[in-house]
Amino acid sequence: MERLLRGEEIPEVNLYDLDSPVLYFPVRHHSPACAYHLKQAIDAYHPDCILIEGPQNAEALIPVLADQETKAPVALYYFYKDKKGLLSEEKEDYKCYYPFLDCSPELVALREAKERKIPAHFIDLPYGEILLGTARYKGIRAEGEKQTYNDDYLLSRSQYIHLLLDKAGLRSFDEFWEKYFEIGGLFCTTEEFVHRMLVYCGLSRKHTPKEEMEEDGCLLRERYMAWQIAEASADYKHILAVTGGFHTYGLTGLLTWKEGRLTCTGKPVKLHKIPAENQGVYPLAYSMEAADALNGYASGMVSPGFYQKVWEQLQENEHPSGAYGEAVLHQLVSAGRQARKQKESLSSYDVICAYSMAKGLAALRGKQEPGLYELRDAALSSFVKGECSPSTDLPLRILQNLNTGKQTGKLCEDALRPPLLVDFEEQCKKFGLKIQTASKQEITLELFTKQKHLLISRFFYQMDFLGTGFSRRKKGADLLNRRDNSRVREVWEYGYSGHVLSALVDVSMAGGTVEEASRTQLARQFTKSSISKEAARLLTRGFLMGFLEEQAKMGAHMKEILAGDGDFFSLTEGFSHLRMLYELQELYQVEDSVELKELLGICFQKIMQLLPSMARVKDEQQQECMESCLSLYQMTGRRGFERYRQPLIDAFIRLLEQKEVQPGLEGAVLGLLYGYDSQYDGQIQTAAAGYLQGTDEMQMKSAAFLRGLFYTARDFVFVQESFLTMIDGLLGKLSVEAFMNLLPELRQAFGYFTPLETDRIAGKAAAIHGAKKQELFKGRAISPMEYAYGELLDAWALKKMEAQGRDDG
Repeated sequence: MERLLRGEEIPEVNLYDLDSPVLYFPVRHHSPACAYHLKQAIDAYHPDCILIEGPQNAEALIPVLADQETKAPVALYYFYKDKKGLLSEEKEDYKCYYPFLDCSPELVALREAKERKIPAHFIDLPYGEILLGTARYKGIRAEGEKQTYNDDYLLSRSQYIHLLLDKAGLRSFDEFWEKYFEIGGLFCTTEEFVHRMLVYCGLSRKHTPKEEMEEDGCLLRERYMAWQIAEASADYKHILAVTGGFHTYGLTGLLTWKEGRLTCTGKPVKLHKIPAENQGVYPLAYSMEAADALNGYASGMVSPGFYQKVWEQLQENEHPSGAYGEAVLHQLVSAGRQARKQKESLSSYDVICAYSMAKGLAALRGKQEPGLYELRDAALSSFVKGECSPSTDLPLRILQNLNTGKQTGKLCEDALRPPLLVDFEEQCKKFGLKIQTASKQEITLELFTKQKHLLISRFFYQMDFLGTGFSRRKKGADLLNRRDNSRVREVWEYGYSGHVLSALVDVSMAGGTVEEASRTQLARQFTKSSISKEAARLLTRGFLMGFLEEQAKMGAHMKEILAGDGDFFSLTEGFSHLRMLYELQELYQVEDSVELKELLGICFQKIMQLLPSMARVKDEQQQECMESCLSLYQMTGRRGFERYRQPLIDAFIRLLEQKEVQPGLEGAVLGLLYGYDSQYDGQIQTAAAGYLQGTDEMQMKSAAFLRGLFYTARDFVFVQESFLTMIDGLLGKLSVEAFMNLLPELRQAFGYFTPLETDRIAGKAAAIHGAKKQELFKGRAISPMEYAYGELLDAWALKKMEAQGRDDG
């Protein structure tokens, strides 16, 4: 390590002194090597107090973390509600996680303290204070990452790390760390390991600008921790301070020994008066998957399942040598066994070759034993036959899952849990839902005959709205997409998992019950909504969740949104949702709490104003515009909405009077007008003749016109006999190239007909040419071989004619 860093000015690192009143032990979170040497240091130092980097407001939960019944992985969930707007005007809620694995040095320290019956304390700022001491978009307030308390990024993102990786010939910081600290660290004494840690962490700090540390809240936290250590020195003679390696030099630089105790040279940190209800912490069971850095956890060792196996080997063996080799062999054998169960042709010999290659790679790379990166490279070479692709990489995916780990944690019985989790379990118990098993369950709900089933449906929709993944509707009315609205049964699939737990914890600040959290989230999203379709969908979700009284509060905001929305498609989709809710009130036996009829009127008037301007709608929006017009027409034919029919017809007429009208939309609107009054048949005939018998340019638009017409009035083909003759005339005179260009849209146009209607059209088309429908089915079918031969003949003839043309020229 020192040879690698030669040329750098290595800071003073003589901090591992077993005779000192304070022993500073630098760690990287979730590092097996750090945890191993920490245990050695505790055995050698015999501390009478252990101080650990961790938000101080979790002090009361230390007994839960150290309890024998608590099984890692677990985490502390911190939350802060910025109700006073100290962080931003938005007064948002904040949260973060502090995970603990079996190989986490902090958890090892807590367990050792309990076993030795000595006190252990968290010494970092409370979570809310860390937020208040961190600049926006920096550190723990950075956006775009899963927020965690740990700050290992200070070690991996320093300015010189990229140059260091190039010098070492390594691909990533994690590979560098494993080589020199995780594997190499097990082949040195604890004093040498601490020295190595301090060298690297000191240089990382040296190359990190002070302004960056200030903005990240790093310096403020170190001042607070230094004061905690200084105060503890008055009561204890052997203090072990376990902190992130980056902070070690900051702490020692702030502390001096004076008059028999430590004193802090930094200014004391003044805490804000944060009400207890605005800040808190809960313990929760965690999972290896959540702890994996590849899944968004910014401060953890990648592939925690692999390092858990290393830690288990370290615990079983008297000497650390061989721990990594045994872990690599175990993962390869397990991956091979699982692959064979899935019918992969992976033999024991392949596993032996992979292990041999992993050891060879380790020797070439200067490692005492193979690690995670030799494991991956060896598996890629030995397990994948040929090119690595989704069809051949199953063994690698199995290995990755093993390296991530499937282990989930468990809390002791006395652990305090978020009220939301307690309510979730109580609701499941009340409704008879099985959450003790990991397998998926299915339930059929009779919504309108059993009140309990309606309540279960609302609970499922609440859980779905919170994004928990607990429940999924497989069958039944799809009100959000306005399909199958009249169905009276629902079939749901549900299942409990670690993801459900994590998702519930994420939203636990929104309320103490599933219902309260859903109401809060709905209100927040509705307040932020600015377009009609978004707001109307939220009204629908509130309806499904049973929040009928909440909808009354949304009415005023909905009116503002409708008044300011100038998007035709947003308004029509919003209108469809509002209409559906209005019609379902009777079925669901609920009262109109949102003044839906008034909202429908406002929305309809806005749509009527915009409808004529849609005449030149883009081709890609044609279908959506036709659907909107049909929906409006159907709605105005329903009981209670008849008064809107004439204004809609007037708007259709104004649309057709525009200078240019998109052909598909023109056909659809004419079809709707024909449905309103059959006297519009003449106007359809005239417009159709313009397309079908007009210029070449108009004929190329004819398929779009027919598509629109058949979408809203396909019966016109059977009423007007001459219309089909007109279409036949167009098809008869089109060139092959023009016909092929029109064919996709012609298929769409005739695709609106039922099979029986298509059969009738075929009969009429046959009659035009003096044939009977039955004759269409006569004749020998052409085989694929004959067709292919014909194509070859065509190509040969074309080639000959082109050659003849060149000779004549």
